[in-house]
Amino acid sequence: MAGGLNIEGATSSVLELPPEAQEENKVTQAVQLQEHQPVNEDGPKPWHVLLATWLGGVFDGFDSSIFAMVLFPAMSELIGSKSPSEVGVYGSYVIALFLVGWAIGAAFFGALADKIGRAKTLTLTILVYALCTGLCATAHSWWEMGLYRFLVGAGIGGEMGIGAVFLSECWPKKSRIHAVGIMATSLGCGYLLTASLNLLIGGFGWRWLFVAGIMPAFLTLYIRSKLKEPENFNRVQEQRAEALKVHHSERTEEQHELLKSAFKSLVSKENLRKTCIVSALTSCAIIAWWAVLSWIPSWINQITGDLAIEQRSHVMFFKDIGMIMSGLLGGLIITKLGYRKCMGWTFTLAFIATVGMFMSFKTFTPLIFPFIFAVGFFAHVPFVLLWGYIPELYATRMRSTAFGVTYNVGRLVAAIATLISGELIKVFGGSYAMAASSVAGIFLLGTVVSFFMPKPCGKMIDS
Repeated sequence: MAGGLNIEGATSSVLELPPEAQEENKVTQAVQLQEHQPVNEDGPKPWHVLLATWLGGVFDGFDSSIFAMVLFPAMSELIGSKSPSEVGVYGSYVIALFLVGWAIGAAFFGALADKIGRAKTLTLTILVYALCTGLCATAHSWWEMGLYRFLVGAGIGGEMGIGAVFLSECWPKKSRIHAVGIMATSLGCGYLLTASLNLLIGGFGWRWLFVAGIMPAFLTLYIRSKLKEPENFNRVQEQRAEALKVHHSERTEEQHELLKSAFKSLVSKENLRKTCIVSALTSCAIIAWWAVLSWIPSWINQITGDLAIEQRSHVMFFKDIGMIMSGLLGGLIITKLGYRKCMGWTFTLAFIATVGMFMSFKTFTPLIFPFIFAVGFFAHVPFVLLWGYIPELYATRMRSTAFGVTYNVGRLVAAIATLISGELIKVFGGSYAMAASSVAGIFLLGTVVSFFMPKPCGKMIDS
């Protein structure tokens, strides 16, 4: 019936699922059918969502990468020492606090977005990380810097997950992975912005970069004026409100499912396996990014023997361009290879490029640039993939929470790995290259885990 409930279409979408996914749909089938209502035109405009989430991602990349860019000069001033070993240890403390904040913020704001809405929570997260980045400019000790970076991480963790979910819910399925790829270029553009501003104002002192980090606060004005909540989210909220009006003993199984805690659903029998596998994949990608690639600017300082503002900026330019290209080409690669093959190959090639770069150069030379481009490209493709992959695995009522937890649980592990890499710098006599190359083995673990990736249904579970 036109405009009615398409039972046949919804049922056939489940039958098309692979065997391992059919079992988990037994419980959620009724919820999926209930959410499969006619869509009106009151939802957010897809291009507005893409622009808002892309700009949010640009400033995510900008504010998250400022500390890595100025780590050596900033920590040298804050701890009163230029020893690579000491700077590495205290720098790892600050990075670890940032990652813990990121993980906690992702879970908290992800759950909040499932309660009060994507657009509202997106606005809040951007304000948090923008204002707290500005506070970093006032730090006078390493622990003060660590506290502010913890809060920056909380805001960025929330924004990134909500942005990916928001875009995935609003964009048509046929070209969704390409829209996600465009969004993924935002991080590289943000890092590029950091490198550019470091060239322009780095000579005035590291604090000015953090002052510039307040800029994203103005993005909230656009979000508040242009974005509405996705239709799927609004329908689920209406269904929850109706379910709450029914006495507990009289609720149907579908209503109990709608009101169940999203956190509890993540570790239910239906979702536990895929939650663990996705969390392991994101952990490998995030550990490699923060416990390995974060040391690149400091490594450049070490092999040049001076402040190296220009060299650090040029190296990061090439890494950022690699990231941007991974976003532009990521959708095409994923479409051609599929999620599983793409994840496995990019983890493997990221390991080769990273270790090859750190082990091949003892002095600075422009020959580093092709290596750093490859590192930026291959190490970033897994993130592009995960932004499109995770939303396809979970239903609307828990999607933002699921993304926040599975995408960011690895940051807690990465925080520990960063501390270990900081200690490894001491073990290797202050060598950033040896420490980073040792931890880079995590890329190969990601290759192994990719063989066990659950196959998604190829669209939103309840779209």
